[in-house]
Amino acid sequence: MNPIALKQRIEALAPATEAQIMDLTGTQNHYQALIVSPAFEGLLTIERHRLVFSLVQAEIDSGEVHALTLKTYSPEQFKKLNQKN
Repeated sequence: MNPIALKQRIEALAPATEAQIMDLTGTQNHYQALIVSPAFEGLLTIERHRLVFSLVQAEIDSGEVHALTLKTYSPEQFKKLNQKN
């Protein structure tokens, strides 16, 4: 799965979802994703991660995606995080 396809899949999670994808090794199977989505409102981090992993479970099971590191935020959390910096 290439970074563009991964970004599109994640951004289909909910309207106004935004994802930044980084290929960590250049092999297109180890990724880091920063995701901001209103779908994360009220969810624990583990629930957010499960939601995202469910979108790419087939690729994880097949080994097409070997590693996926997630940073997940609601829009409000991301706004507060950026105000601190």
